[in-house]
Amino acid sequence: MSKETVALIYARVSSERQKKEGNGLDSQEQRCRVYAVAKNYGVEKVFKDSFTGGGDFMQRPAMRELIEHVDTHPHKNYVVIFDDLKRFARDTVNHIKLRRSLDKRGVKVECPNFSFEDTPEGEFIETILAAQGQLEREQNKRQVVQKQKARLEAGYWTFNSQVPGYKRNNDPVHRWLLVRDEPKASIIEEALRGFASGRFYTQTDVKEFLESKGFFHKKQSENVYLEQVHRLLTRVLYAGFIEYPKWEVARRRGHHEAIIDLETFERIQERLRKGFIAKPRLDDNPAFPLRGFLKCSECHTLLTASYSKGRTKRYGYYRCKNKECRIYGKSISMSLVERDFDKLLKSFKPKKSVVQLTKEIATNIWQTSMNAMRSEREVKNKKIKEIEDEIDSYADLIPTARSPTIQKVYEKKIEKLSKEIEELQNSVALFVPENFDFGTALEEVFGYVESPYNIWTSGALDDKKLVLRLAFAEHLSVDPENGFGTAKPSIAYELFEQFGSTNSYDVKMKFLPGTSRCGHHTL
Repeated sequence: MSKETVALIYARVSSERQKKEGNGLDSQEQRCRVYAVAKNYGVEKVFKDSFTGGGDFMQRPAMRELIEHVDTHPHKNYVVIFDDLKRFARDTVNHIKLRRSLDKRGVKVECPNFSFEDTPEGEFIETILAAQGQLEREQNKRQVVQKQKARLEAGYWTFNSQVPGYKRNNDPVHRWLLVRDEPKASIIEEALRGFASGRFYTQTDVKEFLESKGFFHKKQSENVYLEQVHRLLTRVLYAGFIEYPKWEVARRRGHHEAIIDLETFERIQERLRKGFIAKPRLDDNPAFPLRGFLKCSECHTLLTASYSKGRTKRYGYYRCKNKECRIYGKSISMSLVERDFDKLLKSFKPKKSVVQLTKEIATNIWQTSMNAMRSEREVKNKKIKEIEDEIDSYADLIPTARSPTIQKVYEKKIEKLSKEIEELQNSVALFVPENFDFGTALEEVFGYVESPYNIWTSGALDDKKLVLRLAFAEHLSVDPENGFGTAKPSIAYELFEQFGSTNSYDVKMKFLPGTSRCGHHTL
């Protein structure tokens, strides 16, 4: 009496997308169950794999479980049913290995769309069909790679893998486009800028910062965290560029929004290359805000600054450090220097009417420039879109080409068009963004210009250094006996002085075309 045949169903997909589509795991199982009913087989168990990648079939968890199940029930008459020959194995070699492995265990294999025969002819056909399936997969893979490469060359991140700080958005113009994913994008920006500036001395400091912000969701080892930090620090994607050396895609500007600028990215790479810790500048001391800006009146060497201990407290002094200088070692009282500097800075206060006129001129020039820039941007973006469409058409032609020679022609054409896009994108990237808030930026700048003394007395060290750069054209000369020499104001304050002594109508007629005499007033 023959043993009853018992069915084991095996289903496999290689992506999450296939799980949800018509060739998903549930639909494969249903077709196999219908087949089992038609063959009068009882289904004992279903094994489902969603393992990605080829190679040894024993790497697939469900297939390994299936074989272990068979081994623990050696006396049963099993048949393994799968939906299609392509679901059995990903390549011809592993197809044959798996068939032999099941044959040794006395297990038959069946599927609804192919009849297995234990004859030389049947084995030959089975091998040919397995090889055909492998060929189709390799061809599909090549087509996908070619399209992805063309997309990369056009300036788009093409992979589905998640990039921290970004998410994929379906854009009406660019199709799939990376956009900032908040709050992660801002956290990454702070981390990258902090490492570039030396705020975070080491990659471990960056890791600890990210941890404090709840950036890491999974509990991992210290080395895994540091690997993730290193990837963040070395991805030029965050600077708004695309590159993929594995496919020989050289660096080019991408269409996605940058989280940091390229200069910051290069500073990060420089710090990583040097491999040492950048120390804070010695002149970055809030106690001596003028250090690094005062020079000796005799030898023009920048003055150093330090405290000297008195009977009851410490006293600050500026000194010349040039041993060849006549006044080397002579102390200049910090309190006297800062007192005279305060008087000097208070004199930098342009008339309100001059400031208002300057704002009008700046705003008018800005609007005129933006209108011209906007028109040029539209022309270039339109050209970019036309070239992208042309690239897509060539990418679609590559898989249908009859010979490798023709494929090479298409690929070279894509490469040439991609370089044209890169040149256009680089020029567009130099344009000021449309969402740039010029009004706010202008008011912020004039906040420094209108009353630099107020900023100096209430601002942080960085604010004070900015005041120095905005107010003066060069370093201030200091003499131990006579104090400050002649201070040369910056170009901005020289212009304010010129505007203040010029008829405002003449200025307006020069910078604000279309202004009538009705608007005439005197500063």
